[in-house]
Amino acid sequence: MMGDDALAAEFERLAGRWLNAFDESTGLLRDSTFYEGTKHNYSFRLVHDMATRIALAGGDDAFVALLDDFFGFGADAVVQPGVAPGLEEMTAGYALGRFEGLNNEPDMEAPWAYHYAGRPDRTAEVVHAIVNHQFGTGRGGLPGNDDSGGLSSWYVWASLGIFPVAGQSIFLLHPPSFHYSTVAMAHGTLTIDTSGFVEPTPGGAVQYIQSASLNGEALEGSWVDAAALHEGGRLHLSLGPEPSAWARDVRPPSWGPIKEVPA
Repeated sequence: MMGDDALAAEFERLAGRWLNAFDESTGLLRDSTFYEGTKHNYSFRLVHDMATRIALAGGDDAFVALLDDFFGFGADAVVQPGVAPGLEEMTAGYALGRFEGLNNEPDMEAPWAYHYAGRPDRTAEVVHAIVNHQFGTGRGGLPGNDDSGGLSSWYVWASLGIFPVAGQSIFLLHPPSFHYSTVAMAHGTLTIDTSGFVEPTPGGAVQYIQSASLNGEALEGSWVDAAALHEGGRLHLSLGPEPSAWARDVRPPSWGPIKEVPA
C-alpha cells in the first residue's frame, strides 16, 4: 500500500524463513530454548502458511496424528502437579510433550490447527473439554494467570463459536457454548444462533457442526472472512451429536507455498 515494492519483496522472502525452525524428520520445531513451554507447545501455532506447515509434517494424517498426541487422544490422563512440585515431578510432566492447558498461553490457538487438516470435529472435542473442565465461576475459575485478559478473552471466543486467527482476516468456526448470542461488530450487530443445540456440561456429549450459513448463504468451509463478520448479520450453526463431512474438504486460506527456502 505504501508503494515500496522492494521492501514488500524483502518481507515476503523473510516470511519464508519460519521453515528453518522446523525439523522435517519429526514435524515439530527443532530443539531450542522455549519460554514457558516446550517445543511441542510452540509447534502448533497457526502460522501464515498452514498448507506448507502440514506438508512439512507429512500431510494431513500425519499432522492430525501429531495433534492427537499433543492433546492426549487415547493416552492416560495427566496428573496435575501438587503443591510446590519438585524438579522430578515437573520434568516428568514436560517429558510428556502434551498440551499444557492454556495456563502459560503459548499454544492457546492450537485446538484450531485441526481445521487446516480437514478435521474441525477434533477442534469441537478439544474446545468442549477445555471450556467445560478448565473454566468455572468460583475461585480458581481460570486455568492460569489471566495475563491482561488473555484467558478470559479465549473463553469468550471459544464460547461464541468463532475464533480469530492472529494476524489474519478470518474467524474459524466451531460449536458454541450458547444457543444464541449477539455481538456488536464494527458496522452492525452479529447474531449467532443454532439449531439442534444441547446445553454443554462437563463430561457431557460433544456437539459437531453439521452445516453453517451467513445471512442465509451456506458456508462450505470452516471459516468466515473477518470483513464479512464486521458488517454484522446472522451466523447460523446447525449442530448434531456426531461428526459430519462439513468443511472436511474445504480448508481455510493459507498464505501460499514458499518457492524457495532462504538459507
